[in-house]
Amino acid sequence: MDEFAEGSPCWADATLPDLRAGERFYGELFGWTFTAGGTETAAAGFPRHSRALLDGAPAAALVAKRDGRMPTVWGVHLATPDIAGTAEKIRRAGGTVLTGPTGVGEYGRSVLAADPDGAVFAAWQGGTRPGFGATDVPGAFCWTEVYVRNPGAADAFYPAVFGYELQEPPPQRAERAWAVPPFDAGDFTAWALPGSGREVAGRAVLGDVLPAEMPPHFLVYFRVADVGDALRTVRRGGGRVLADRREIPGATFAVVADNQGAVFAVLDGDSDATGSPSPTSTTSSDGA
Repeated sequence: MDEFAEGSPCWADATLPDLRAGERFYGELFGWTFTAGGTETAAAGFPRHSRALLDGAPAAALVAKRDGRMPTVWGVHLATPDIAGTAEKIRRAGGTVLTGPTGVGEYGRSVLAADPDGAVFAAWQGGTRPGFGATDVPGAFCWTEVYVRNPGAADAFYPAVFGYELQEPPPQRAERAWAVPPFDAGDFTAWALPGSGREVAGRAVLGDVLPAEMPPHFLVYFRVADVGDALRTVRRGGGRVLADRREIPGATFAVVADNQGAVFAVLDGDSDATGSPSPTSTTSSDGA
């Protein structure tokens, strides 16, 4: 089973009110199939969910809302070798541990947390399910970035918790409007794993034109063969295009919402347009 370096995005899941509707939408968009032909029961600490498979490899999960007040949202999990230690680092760095550390049977241990600006993420110490079995191929996760209002706090918090080295994007990505209007493209920082320079995620700034009630959040990107085709599939499946196709050096991306309102991004083109968010661009049978 693959191991994920500390701080690497290792899993993504969407919290949805209707799992069946989610299976239909993402099955058509990404070619995902789902475990046991449908929803898994709440076993070993997991809520009711569907595990998405891409050519048999774990790609993501759709999780049923346990409370209608929960947001309909995509979330990201960041790898850690020591979930208890990460929880303590989160607290010391000014974040909030919302739940956990929680054991999920033999699969692993998790913490749900918020950074000082309120952006929610999970930390995951993998057991028999370390995380993604497929990354950076069409239909799979390829990148994530957090949007905050207080970049200084984020730039202190995430390196303190995960050891990231902060760096400006390389020249070929310098013109990227990192989440298109209405986001502020003027302040972006990439997160690299210490000692390697390998970028795994990034931090951007929410623009002033956004509604005051819009919270800081992580945006999850999935690679597709062609963004134009993906947007047609999104619309056909009942989703919405929030930010239409945007050209960047070597790639095209867009921000969309699924048929229940969960927001994510799709991207085609070169993997260098986003960096390398996980151990390898790979397909394997293990996963979260």
